[in-house]
Amino acid sequence: MRKMMGLMLCVVAGALLLAGCAAKPTNLVLMHDKGGNPNYVPFFEDLGKQAKAAIGVGFTQSPYPTTDVFQAAVRAALPTSKAPDLFTWWSTYRMKDLIDNGLVADLTDLWNKHKAEYPQGLRDAFTFNGKVYGMADVVEYWGVWYNKDVFAKYNLKVPTTWDEFLKVCDTLKKNKITPMLESVQQRWPTFILFEEMVARQDPKLYVDLCEGRAKYSDPRVKKAFSVWADMIAKGYFTDPSTDLFADGPRLFNAGKVAMIPCGSWYLSVLTGGGVAIDKADIFVMPPVNASAGKVVIMEASPIVVSAKAPNLAAAKKVVDWWMGPEGNAAFAKMLNQYPANAKSDSSFLPASKVNFAKTINDGYQVLNRYWEATPTAICEKAVDKFAEFILKPSSVDTVLADLDKIADDYWATAKK
Repeated sequence: MRKMMGLMLCVVAGALLLAGCAAKPTNLVLMHDKGGNPNYVPFFEDLGKQAKAAIGVGFTQSPYPTTDVFQAAVRAALPTSKAPDLFTWWSTYRMKDLIDNGLVADLTDLWNKHKAEYPQGLRDAFTFNGKVYGMADVVEYWGVWYNKDVFAKYNLKVPTTWDEFLKVCDTLKKNKITPMLESVQQRWPTFILFEEMVARQDPKLYVDLCEGRAKYSDPRVKKAFSVWADMIAKGYFTDPSTDLFADGPRLFNAGKVAMIPCGSWYLSVLTGGGVAIDKADIFVMPPVNASAGKVVIMEASPIVVSAKAPNLAAAKKVVDWWMGPEGNAAFAKMLNQYPANAKSDSSFLPASKVNFAKTINDGYQVLNRYWEATPTAICEKAVDKFAEFILKPSSVDTVLADLDKIADDYWATAKK
């Protein structure tokens, strides 16, 4: 009897232990660099709660206010047992070194599960050697935000050709309004006009340049820089010390700057800075060279799972839900951005963004943003060279030669 009672006690104790383990909540952590401007902390907090309600697994967050500090923290944590379960990152070449070093989890099975919900081009931006890494939470397109009140005041229409675009700029300049914002602040915005000028000169040249099949000293690239230099000389841009985030909304709202080339996500920056949502609209910059055709730049934002995630299975469960139509739309709706999932509802978007998407769907060639489309080692140095050009356009030959050396040095030793 004593043996029987002892056995029963062991069984009960074991059951209680298992129950305690089962009741222990899974504490997923999402690291991100969106704790500054714009601040995504409330959005990630809400989505973590929605995931918990929908699938029983949510997440908390570890936000960082600046990209450089965030990148250093993630890179330090990924090889260790303290790797975050989930973290935000960038697509294509921005992911490659992490993939090469085995630091991120393969999510091909989830992409296959949701195959019918995502365009192939988007999947390609996350694919290396046949495997897919990370998931797209939102996707954005790059265009030119313009002040509708200013355009109406001077009877300006959205330009569809390069000549029309230049006439808009000339009219604004004559009326003492700076046509466009251009900035060297925070370094990365310097690539905005670079990619616009080259892609609208020749989209294939842009892709070849990003992937090492063309030289920066190519005469066609120099021609794109010449167009850019001419625009600077004509005074079409703000002083390059102007900050895209701190100054852009204020100058736009006051009608001192009429156009801001940026991602479609910039609408939330404008409205957050006091711009009425119906005061801003967006168009695709026309081709400089008519034969370039209709081209638009894409920016895909990924959520990545660490290979050493403490809760790998749970993290993939969250990603599976987030990739689906419901989860993808939930996050996009908070941000007023485009859901990456083609089957997600997007009717919540402002009219400007709905119409912009309709325009893009009308036969536009979609190109990857320079920040992701070219190797990080090249891009991080190239943005400083673009800044050098912006500050001194006459340095173009030196800048292009320096860019050639940066690219040549990388491709000579790059992993294929």
